[in-house]
Amino acid sequence: MKPVKKGLVSIVILNWDGLNDIKGCIKSIQEKTAYKPYEMIVVDNGSKDGSVPWLKKMEKKGIINKLVINKKNVGFGPGNNQGIAIASGEYVFLLNNDTFVTKNWLKKIVKVAESYPEVGIVGPHFPTIDTPDIIYGAGYIDDAGRAYNLFNINDSYTEQISGGAFLIKREVIDKIGFFDKGFAPIYFEETDYCGRARKAGFKILFTPKSKILHNESASTKKQTSKWRFVTINKNRQRYMLIHFQKGRLLKGFVWEMLRFGKDLSKMRGHWLIESWLINLYHFPEIVKKRVDYKKGNVWMGAD
Repeated sequence: MKPVKKGLVSIVILNWDGLNDIKGCIKSIQEKTAYKPYEMIVVDNGSKDGSVPWLKKMEKKGIINKLVINKKNVGFGPGNNQGIAIASGEYVFLLNNDTFVTKNWLKKIVKVAESYPEVGIVGPHFPTIDTPDIIYGAGYIDDAGRAYNLFNINDSYTEQISGGAFLIKREVIDKIGFFDKGFAPIYFEETDYCGRARKAGFKILFTPKSKILHNESASTKKQTSKWRFVTINKNRQRYMLIHFQKGRLLKGFVWEMLRFGKDLSKMRGHWLIESWLINLYHFPEIVKKRVDYKKGNVWMGAD
């Protein structure tokens, strides 16, 4: 990572075949961002839709400050890791390409972050473009590993915030590092990251003062139902195996058996088995992380 510039916010945007999405996202940043200074970092994950030539033009114009072009889609976590690794800011803001920021979004969330020295990660109000007034963006994980929204209307501590838009203080990155590539290609990376940050002594905060609109799952809508099901569940299980204490993990196992019966009746029990097998294959690595985190070692390299 490069030397940190005090006050600078590094906005990291990941793009994959989302030319129209990222055009709208960058335009909204230009029009709605009063906070200075900030740098814009874009990581393209092997787009084939004309995104790369357009992004290079934006880099040449100085609108994009740093551009990473991947030959293939490396996933959400590894792609964002590339952006974090070259970020120079005191703060790093991870932002989905399918978002639209609102007036003074960055100024407001930085002010909140500075008001809570014990907080390491701050998430904004992150509703969908279709339901802009429903409070969304923070939540908790239940005993079955499912994520739930809290609908908080005030600044509040939370277990996790949405990975589509959140601010990370530099000291968090210095202490716990990067996203776990084991959650690739997508889902639960931010949940794991928030969990590691909490284990390292930081608090996670949700604020409705800053608002970002989300065209929800614009990229994953391109995938099949099976792909989404298997990917979500293998990462949900991975999170439970790494972070749940023994008693809670036993509860999770009971819920998993009930889930299997339900999915079996819906003719997709074999999809759930596939997610289990993926985690079984990676079980030694999962156990190592579980043991390391229990010892207080929550650092994760970028590779």
